[in-house]
Amino acid sequence: MRPPCQHWRLCRAAGRFLQPSQPLSQQPWQRRRPRLGNGRGLPESRLARRAAAVESETLTATTGGLALEVRDVDRQHSRPEDLLRFEREGFFACPQLVSQEEAAALGKLLREVQSSEECELAALKHQVRVQHGSRIAGKCRDAAACKAKLRDLERRGEVSFFQYFNLHRYSDEVRNIAMSPRLSFWAARLLGVPRVRLYQDAVFMKRPGDGPTEWHSDLGLAPFDTNSFVTIWFALTPVPERGGSGLCFAIGSHRDFALSYHGNPEEDLSGRYEVTAPGGMTPGDATFHHGWTLHSAARVPEAEGPRLAWAVSFIADGARLLRTNPGAKLSEQEDAVSFEAWIHEVKGGAVVDHPLVPLVPEAF
Repeated sequence: MRPPCQHWRLCRAAGRFLQPSQPLSQQPWQRRRPRLGNGRGLPESRLARRAAAVESETLTATTGGLALEVRDVDRQHSRPEDLLRFEREGFFACPQLVSQEEAAALGKLLREVQSSEECELAALKHQVRVQHGSRIAGKCRDAAACKAKLRDLERRGEVSFFQYFNLHRYSDEVRNIAMSPRLSFWAARLLGVPRVRLYQDAVFMKRPGDGPTEWHSDLGLAPFDTNSFVTIWFALTPVPERGGSGLCFAIGSHRDFALSYHGNPEEDLSGRYEVTAPGGMTPGDATFHHGWTLHSAARVPEAEGPRLAWAVSFIADGARLLRTNPGAKLSEQEDAVSFEAWIHEVKGGAVVDHPLVPLVPEAF
């Protein structure tokens, strides 16, 4: 495990956002968060067809020779002491959650899907929404128009990464992997629940020159009234032992109830947590982090190529939607593209049971 990330300064409490060291007045979270409109990644007709497919098909969890079944090593590495460490610290590192051969096949598949014209445009428009708001994003009809809106921001390092959301809605192969027995086994074991639902997946592309990723917790961006939320983060490209751009975690932050209850949003949280990160990662290595665990990522060194990672998030089956108008409250969040397509079809406070948040087959 590499030493704590000493160049990070923890600074936002109530909103669960923290940021690397810089004058407090310049923190990006102080900017107005733009509305994301109805950015759903797919036309409504295609979403409906995909929902019907998820609901009616029997998932095989195999794709192009890649079968992510539960292995003996998965059962061996999910011992009670490992689960206790996750419960206590809020994250857990798992070398070779998928083998190097599986990682190569997975990376190839994800690159093929994300590089489609449809996915590229969706990722660019999403970044324009985040930076400029949905009104301006709606005027961007093609990739060239989006890139023009982002050019100055990229030059100043104000774009942290590009997100290719919910590739499982574009590709049956990606969906089968995201809902595979191996991933659902780990998610259910770490959360201590019988079954889980797939909430979202995203490929993160962080290029040299992109800014650092803000400290944040995933559940702060999601519309669920639950603590049972876990994200699996796969390295698709190597992360160096030192100076890389893997995730950095604030240990135990997911258990810090006092932070959001008593905390001042402008309080400097330096020293409140021990901050650490796994060591170097190779493709196929993964980390798991709890939905409330604060995490961030550094810049990619200029000498390296783009860093690619794939994150898959699960909630416990039976989790409920936030009661008080969650759509209006969260519509300005960056992850709104993952729930805008279904949130108005689930009553506030009700159990989330929707084909776009599919129940994953039970893994034994």
